[in-house]
Amino acid sequence: MKAIYDQPLPDGWSEEPLGKAVVTRRGYTWEKADEVDRAEADTVPVIRIPNVQDTLDLTELIHLRNVSPEALEKAAVTKDWLLFVGSNGTQDRIGDSVLIEEDRPMVFASFLIGIKPKDQGRLRSDFFAHWMHMHLVHEIFSKTSQQTTGLANFNWGAVKKQPVRFPTCVDEQRRIAAALKLADENIRVAKNEVAAIKEVTASLKAKVLFDVDAVNGHQAFKYASLPRGWTLHKFRNLVKYRQLGTNEVADHGASHTPILKMADLSFGDLSLDDVEYVDEYKAATLSDFLLACGDFLFNTRNTPELVGKSAVWNIERDRCLFNNNILRLRFDEALVIPEFMNIEFASWRGRRRLRALATGTTSVAAIYWQDLARVSVALPDVGVQRAAVEKFAAARETQRKAEAKVAALLELKRSLLQNLLTGKIRIPEGAIHA
Repeated sequence: MKAIYDQPLPDGWSEEPLGKAVVTRRGYTWEKADEVDRAEADTVPVIRIPNVQDTLDLTELIHLRNVSPEALEKAAVTKDWLLFVGSNGTQDRIGDSVLIEEDRPMVFASFLIGIKPKDQGRLRSDFFAHWMHMHLVHEIFSKTSQQTTGLANFNWGAVKKQPVRFPTCVDEQRRIAAALKLADENIRVAKNEVAAIKEVTASLKAKVLFDVDAVNGHQAFKYASLPRGWTLHKFRNLVKYRQLGTNEVADHGASHTPILKMADLSFGDLSLDDVEYVDEYKAATLSDFLLACGDFLFNTRNTPELVGKSAVWNIERDRCLFNNNILRLRFDEALVIPEFMNIEFASWRGRRRLRALATGTTSVAAIYWQDLARVSVALPDVGVQRAAVEKFAAARETQRKAEAKVAALLELKRSLLQNLLTGKIRIPEGAIHA
């Protein structure tokens, strides 16, 4: 595991072990019978692990009866304390933390731990909160946690000797914290922009795609009425060609011809970050399974939540194969264009219908052609379909750009954390006012 710092102590900075720099306290334990899902006259809200996000998230609180004044004092949610995840089924969550910026009439749960600098005149809580968010610091907290009975548990003995570096001038700490808070605000605004774009896209889908109600299980779907110009089709009558992918598996270390697997299909899109390959000798015998532009790809076997993912292959690439968990379809494009069907399958309505078609176990489900073929699909004129696809493509491109902006801001924040909190970059006096 890498050391937190890779350079000498900067001029004007101090360093001391975490165990000497901070104080900690444990959260509150309660009985299940004391939980209620809404506030009452004698209840106290409790901060739990789901509330510890980038900031304190209070959207899903539970409330507790019978919290004594002594317990409320010991496990109070208090200004300048950080709450961090001390126990969790997911090791990577250990060390996730949030700074409490105002006193709140709440308690925090025993799976969380409170931590605070001993002396605010020496080490500010807002500076320390950003130190806790450094990648290497978080990695030490999470990777040294101890696994017991299905839970990962924070290991104080493994982290208390870790060095905390900080400027001896608390005003420099303030400037660093203020700069990082500005970065956080930019990230928040960018994430809100992505969320807004997603809402617009969902609204667009609701206007374009006509609603449907299931009748008699998954074998028939009934439309109460159809908009003018829409017609009803059996799915099998839309398909001119279908083919399952190859049984050939990827070769470890190969880099010649990519082969799509079910994980490479998302809901309406392709995710090609982890593509696997087959070697050139095998690929030469598999020409029947090479993808062509416009191929509609459908995931026939997966978990019940993920079966039925789809995408359209429109990537300019000379050669790409697909495996036998994927069904390739080519439509009669006088009736439906593949991109419009892809929007339909990825919509909430399409997902609901496909889940109804799936058969299998709680871990593996399949959608068979004979069931999919019988589904009724309402479609507008091809011209209307093309106009809708163009709108969705524009919305999706806007969303991609917004998501790329978030990713770039997150990477910038990570770089700032490492550089500002180790003294590699100094913020001169007067540069930031906050």
